[in-house]
Amino acid sequence: MFKTKKSKIILFSSLGVVALALVGGGLLFGGKKTEAPVAAEGLMYTTVKEGSIASSTLLSGTVAAADEQYVYYDISKGDLNAVLVAQGDQVQVGTPLVQYDTAELQAAYDTAVRARDKVGRQIEDLRVNGQSVDLTGDATVDGKATSAAQRTVDMQMQDLNDAYADAQAAVDKAQAAFDEATVTSNVAGTVVEVNKSVSKSNTSTNQTVVHIVNQGSLQVTGELSEYDLANISADQEVNITSKVYPDKVWTGKISYVSNYPENGQAATALPGSGGGASNSKYPFKVAITSEIGELKQGFSVNIEVVNNSKNILVPVTAVVPEGDKNFVWTIVDGKAQKVEVTLGSSDAMYQEVTGGLKADDHVISNPNDSLQDGKEVEAHEETTHQADQHQ
Repeated sequence: MFKTKKSKIILFSSLGVVALALVGGGLLFGGKKTEAPVAAEGLMYTTVKEGSIASSTLLSGTVAAADEQYVYYDISKGDLNAVLVAQGDQVQVGTPLVQYDTAELQAAYDTAVRARDKVGRQIEDLRVNGQSVDLTGDATVDGKATSAAQRTVDMQMQDLNDAYADAQAAVDKAQAAFDEATVTSNVAGTVVEVNKSVSKSNTSTNQTVVHIVNQGSLQVTGELSEYDLANISADQEVNITSKVYPDKVWTGKISYVSNYPENGQAATALPGSGGGASNSKYPFKVAITSEIGELKQGFSVNIEVVNNSKNILVPVTAVVPEGDKNFVWTIVDGKAQKVEVTLGSSDAMYQEVTGGLKADDHVISNPNDSLQDGKEVEAHEETTHQADQHQ
């Protein structure tokens, strides 16, 4: 009997617990239903501002002259007669540099001048002396003869004028060839190279005779990979450093970026790359905007392309990717709002948003699955945001 009573008490106690749970549930779920704001523990938001991602692209290049001239041996002009400058000379635009042999050119010019002058004398003789006509005394006959003679004179004069024009063109051509025998400087600068040992037997088309450099107009040249090409454009500011002077920094600006590979090289798939592309290189130039100082032509330098663009910045944790789209959660009038955004660059902490948000929007920096579009939400504002670090 004792055992039976004990089992009844245990059973009764268990039922009592169930009953209390049911009563508690009735109190919890009974009556008018109210919707509480989502208040996930630790939910934070930030007031977004404009700023720049503290990132940069690193390139390498070589200091080169922005204004220079190479004079190559031109076999079509004949023998090289004289080099008129020496290494180290300072020259101006128009300074004679190289003189080719002009003997044949002078003879051709003289021949052209004589041919022109001969036609000129014929024109003068016809103009002064004209053509005589024998008259018969018969007015009708004499009139016809005179008219015929005049037409002949006019035609002869026209032919001579045409011949003179052709002769003058020959003189001009001979004069131009004679003038081209003397090569002049088209830049102001310093003669840095002179080579008198050139030869017709050398088939090379780039035998340098004179090289002139404007030392005050240096630039940096280099090549971009196809990956860097997508991030580099003209007018971007750069910082330039050299291992020779590690404590110095020069400033510059991208002045030129080619859209075509160096020397017309085509993209070629690399073995084992699955058809992917190439190691094509695209030329670029940097104009140096600070004082040249110790920089010298030929120096190898490092180039840091600084990102100074201003965009909306959000914590990287605020971005929610869904397929090929990206979203952030904002708070508008106390309610959560899901916003599709367009992304730019990013670093370890912040993400550029190039579309979808504006300055001073409230963005939830640590969204979670409890958020629902249009539902009230409670979140605490972060005390530090990107504007403090990314101005």
